[in-house]
Amino acid sequence: MDTTITEKPKLLQAIEMILAKPEDIKQESLNLISKIERANPEKLEADIRRIASEKIISNYSYFAAFVGGTTALAGVIPGIGTAVAVTGGASADVVASMKFQIEMTMAISTVYGHDILMEEEKRICYVIAGLGAINEAAKEGGKAVGSKAFISLVRENLKGASLQAVKEIFKKVGITFTRTALEKAIPFGVGVVIGFSANKGLTWYVGSKARDFFAADA
Repeated sequence: MDTTITEKPKLLQAIEMILAKPEDIKQESLNLISKIERANPEKLEADIRRIASEKIISNYSYFAAFVGGTTALAGVIPGIGTAVAVTGGASADVVASMKFQIEMTMAISTVYGHDILMEEEKRICYVIAGLGAINEAAKEGGKAVGSKAFISLVRENLKGASLQAVKEIFKKVGITFTRTALEKAIPFGVGVVIGFSANKGLTWYVGSKARDFFAADA
């Protein structure tokens, strides 16, 4: 019997229920690159990639901020109610925020020449987004994980069976972002809704770390 689905953490199952199609993310990212290239014919490939990734980070940070600032998520993200019901604890904006962070990482991955239609490439994006969220949430006294340390952390988690790495990471994400943790003001302050600015900051952090990883790998 294949237990791949049942072994997945509930938070990961919920996110995947509302995740955009990789085909669509890939096409939108390629369209963005083409648009930037046409507007900047003198720019080098590395510059084009940086401009595109910064645009992607900005856009997805806004999306995440918006869902953190609204209570009408069902009208914004189809299927979110059903998705949240399977988590057994995570709030709707946690699921929505992680959805955008994974999609953003996939878009940045595409910008840097990776094919997110391949299962292994998708898993890398899950690992980066999950580790980014965990590290930003767990940082103390404003001390963030440096780029080199984060890249090393991702590479360490990608050794061996990356599917298992994804599962383990999202178990930790689920624990980090349960209602209990939020009510104890860890990591986003009082209340079960992360909120506008915290969602934006978290997504921006994850995006910058994803860009650092893929740029170093390019």
